[in-house]
Amino acid sequence: MSILDLLTEEQAARRLAISPRTLRKLRQDGLLHYVRIRTAIRYCPDDLDRYVESARECRSTDAPAPPYWWFDITVEGRRLRRSTKKKNAREARLIAADALQRESDRPSRDAPWRLREVLGTFWTEHAQRLGSASDIFLKFELISEFLGADKPILDIANSDVMDYRAARRGGQISLPASSIETRPKSWRARFIDRDGRVKPVTAQTVNRDIACLQAAMNWAREMHGKQVPALAWKRLKVAENPHRIRFASADEFARLMDAAHPDLRPIILCAVTTGLRRANILSLEWHQVDLSGSTITIQHTKSGKPGAVRIAPPLRAALARTKPKERRGKVFDTTNFRRRWASAVKSAGMPDFHFHDLRHTFASWARQNGADLADICDALFHSSVSVTMRYAHIRPGHDKTAFDRVGDLLTAQNTAQKRASD
Repeated sequence: MSILDLLTEEQAARRLAISPRTLRKLRQDGLLHYVRIRTAIRYCPDDLDRYVESARECRSTDAPAPPYWWFDITVEGRRLRRSTKKKNAREARLIAADALQRESDRPSRDAPWRLREVLGTFWTEHAQRLGSASDIFLKFELISEFLGADKPILDIANSDVMDYRAARRGGQISLPASSIETRPKSWRARFIDRDGRVKPVTAQTVNRDIACLQAAMNWAREMHGKQVPALAWKRLKVAENPHRIRFASADEFARLMDAAHPDLRPIILCAVTTGLRRANILSLEWHQVDLSGSTITIQHTKSGKPGAVRIAPPLRAALARTKPKERRGKVFDTTNFRRRWASAVKSAGMPDFHFHDLRHTFASWARQNGADLADICDALFHSSVSVTMRYAHIRPGHDKTAFDRVGDLLTAQNTAQKRASD
């Protein structure tokens, strides 16, 4: 055989029907003979043919049979080949039949999506990583149950959303029993009535449901190029009542602290001095607290972003009472939290006062003492100042206007000049 009959790496890979990378791996493992001519590597065709024959003999004689059954199905040009992880032929056939059914139910790439695909894609690709993922999942369950998960997305009209809106507000939507039974008892008591239906909700909650449906449709259109119905989203939303702003006065806060259980007082103090939400406070752990730096780090806020808050001196003193050796795990004792909170509010004579109102108290007190809306927005981790505008009506405690501030500045300058001349 002359040197002209030798094959290059690309020709040898094509002859064996493998990639050049696999060819090099076989050569490095010593399974293929080759010839080095200066810096080039060449392969003998006869050696390649002998390797193919030996590989066939190994597969036919020595290789053991696969322990599991495999299936290979093709639906509308989509091939699905995988192991069933079953050694029993009957069980393997059942798994293959289920896979065939699921693949047949899945719409093709160019087919219009159903509500199932729209909500499922938005949940998988985006919503499940948000801080409000559990609430979004419940909203999607209710929407799918009422409108129908297999309803083509282009068939959804304004009237369908209006019907859902009315049923949601009236408490006329039911979830499957299997979905309800898997949830905690506290959740069932909060959301499910005695007839097994989801309890009526406020206009704000219904609007959040509609906003989630709109976000899922926008995701399908913008990220996957799917055609979605042009619904009148603004008109579909219900008129909401004004935001509820209830905050404690100094006297009310003093009565609340006096009436609270000793283990509840640090929790109340943390809420009113940091403005954190209840979930962040009750789940707070010591590794998030830096007493030397007077900061508390929050891993996940409602917007899904991390943040940090300053520790005020009263809260720092309360946290410092815990011995350094005991600063492990949860910061606060949340035993019987709901019962202790309800008892403290009742004993303090503060009707219609919720734990979240301590967050409003923080923002309102900060506003009254001169903090601007931008500072409050950052402290509360609001997504924009427009959310913080609910505190805009609260005026700072002093009566100085812009004119007074400029006048005071000039007065201070004149005083400094006189002292310098004297």
